[in-house]
Amino acid sequence: MVSGACLCGALRYTVEGPLTDLVHCHCSRCRKHHGAPFASFVAAQARGFRWLTGADHVQTYRSSPAGVRPFCPTCFAVAPTVAGDTVYLPAGNLEDPLAELRAVHAYVGSKASWHTLADDLPRYDAAPPGRSSLEVEWPAPPTLASGVHGSCLCGDVRFAVEGRPTRFMLCHCSRCRRGRSAAHGANTFYPLAQFSWLAGQSQVRAYRLPEAARFALAGCVRCGSGAPVIREGVPFVLVPAGLLDGDPGLRPEAHIHVASGAAWYPFHDDLPQFAELPPA
Repeated sequence: MVSGACLCGALRYTVEGPLTDLVHCHCSRCRKHHGAPFASFVAAQARGFRWLTGADHVQTYRSSPAGVRPFCPTCFAVAPTVAGDTVYLPAGNLEDPLAELRAVHAYVGSKASWHTLADDLPRYDAAPPGRSSLEVEWPAPPTLASGVHGSCLCGDVRFAVEGRPTRFMLCHCSRCRRGRSAAHGANTFYPLAQFSWLAGQSQVRAYRLPEAARFALAGCVRCGSGAPVIREGVPFVLVPAGLLDGDPGLRPEAHIHVASGAAWYPFHDDLPQFAELPPA
């Protein structure tokens, strides 16, 4: 029995039975929806899946003719997807240790330019063998006179950033994992003067954990994708890197909060690692 929950706790569920196929998906649509470099899902038989709370709270967005993406409309965490006799669980939201599973990288042909793969897991440019390929290409973003365009999955929320971010961190804290429903967050930080809304600011809603003074998320109310986070009195904006349609011009600087990292995603790149925050 494995249990899972969204960040705010409104959605809680369990699944009984063997878990199979841990897939790290790098397609552009998963990056948009999670705001992360990739999404990670484990599969199980749907007959063993049970909602404990929140089944009637789940919201869905149809991202393609063949794809529906459920999410929590409060904290924007991704919810499990039931497709026929299989349920796909976002690994970042599972609360119990995972048994050793066969893991693969999928849709690496769509991988973010700024993300480095440094493990020996099997890699596939599209779907792994035995799985049907789905459309993964993201429509070309609008042409900007300068800067990098970014958007949510449905495209209603759009923004632009100028220049390079001042910081770019891969965060493994449990809040980023559960909020982004991914192995870790990928957070860029831009001075407010380098950021501008292009459309959809009114569709962005923030979520803050009551017990967390400095942690906040934001999302699009229509599709549930992550969105830029602007906090009153803070002179920078946090932009989930998975939302960017171009190269930010800076590579991730470090892995942070690795003491809270997911055991099911070991990483082997040469970036500095910090158990919590890096030194000031």
